[in-house]
Amino acid sequence: MIIYRKAEVSDIPELVQCRIQQLDDEEEHPHREIHEELYAWFMRVLQNETLFQIVAEEEGKIIASGGLLELDMPPGFFEIHGRTGYVTNMYTVREYRKQGIAGMILELLKQEAVRRQMDRLILGASVWGKPVYRKAGFIPLQDWMEYDLTDKE
Repeated sequence: MIIYRKAEVSDIPELVQCRIQQLDDEEEHPHREIHEELYAWFMRVLQNETLFQIVAEEEGKIIASGGLLELDMPPGFFEIHGRTGYVTNMYTVREYRKQGIAGMILELLKQEAVRRQMDRLILGASVWGKPVYRKAGFIPLQDWMEYDLTDKE
């Protein structure tokens, strides 16, 4: 039986592994070691509760996870509270895919977003994730732009 629950600090080692596997599955092949950085990040955002992370467990093993990162944006005409949720770290172990687990995690994240009075949810979708997100009611947008500061001298 699959159990869904809020992630705890003790889950961080498995969450780090899920994130590494997610990046690898999305063909973001490792070009540097990031385990320590991920561990520190999960510790910080779980403790200050800006990340609400759900895990799906079977027989004590995490088989899927997904997170809701709270972004504190300035209020606008359509985002009156200024609270936006960024859905992140969505990952399901291969042999558990296409069983509705990610959809259930998304539903739990949406419920938490409502509880936190968020105005909207955003995410960056992989090719494999797009059908899952569309089924959960997400719509594609083309308004986002990015500027990469990591390779600037």
